[in-house]
Amino acid sequence: MPALADQLHREAAQPMEGTVTSEDGSVVLLRHGFQASEGPMGHPHQLRLGLLLAGGGNLYQRTTGGVLQAPWHPGQFNVVLPGDHGHYASPAVELLGMAIDTSQWRDAPGGFPDVPTLSLRLHRDPVIASVLQALWSSAQVDACLPGFLQYGAEVVVRRLAQLAGQPHTRPPMAAPLSSRQLRHLQDFIDEHRSQPLDVAALAGVLGMEPTTFSRALRAATGMPPYAYLTQQRMQWAQCALSAGQRVTEVALACGYANPSKFAAAFRRVAGCTPSAWAAEGGGRQGAVRRTDVDLATPSRGQRHR
Repeated sequence: MPALADQLHREAAQPMEGTVTSEDGSVVLLRHGFQASEGPMGHPHQLRLGLLLAGGGNLYQRTTGGVLQAPWHPGQFNVVLPGDHGHYASPAVELLGMAIDTSQWRDAPGGFPDVPTLSLRLHRDPVIASVLQALWSSAQVDACLPGFLQYGAEVVVRRLAQLAGQPHTRPPMAAPLSSRQLRHLQDFIDEHRSQPLDVAALAGVLGMEPTTFSRALRAATGMPPYAYLTQQRMQWAQCALSAGQRVTEVALACGYANPSKFAAAFRRVAGCTPSAWAAEGGGRQGAVRRTDVDLATPSRGQRHR
């Protein structure tokens, strides 16, 4: 389990009702009921946001940013900013929340906002409430496309900056990756498809810094790195299944030791299960053709799931 999700599970006094984690583990969406509690709070590089769905009462938070003490009503959310250490006392609540590990997550436009006043009051905002609800609803029907959760987190971060009164700023426009660079990147992914690959590894292939690479890849493909990586692996999987390879073999060749995780990723990209794709024998309308991949010799290596 990714470090952020694992920490959230440890902090809960009982098993979490539900969590959804981004491909890189840097964003976690959760829905859970918490008993009344108090104790230390804060983390050097985590932003946490909790939308109250039910319950509520007086919320108290004393942190390095100041003191929040107010009645917490359904529809309101609180924000705990990175580095905001202190003490809290919370009533019993049912929350729909988002946690972002700012040390891993590099794609927030303009970086994370410096908005200390947000942690000193409760908020009611239809934009953030709608984004959280949409992300949660999509996850429950397994309709979250690769990168969807990261993109939703970007929207939340930008909206927090607007609520704090900061002007909306965009990062400098990045030149998109060239066709040659994309082919080189695809070849690298194919050669190492069964191995764990992160943003730094993908950027290093092109001799680029991770943040610059992420923006250049998004400019060229419209996708963040982990979404692109998943898409490339699943496109290879489509061809392999159409060529007659078994689902378990293809899952392992793509680096998925857990077949259910492979099936979920395949379904997000292809729109159906691997078994359904294989049963149609490659006759599906719009099937991906990749003649540059050797299906008979899947790469070997450590699995990334």
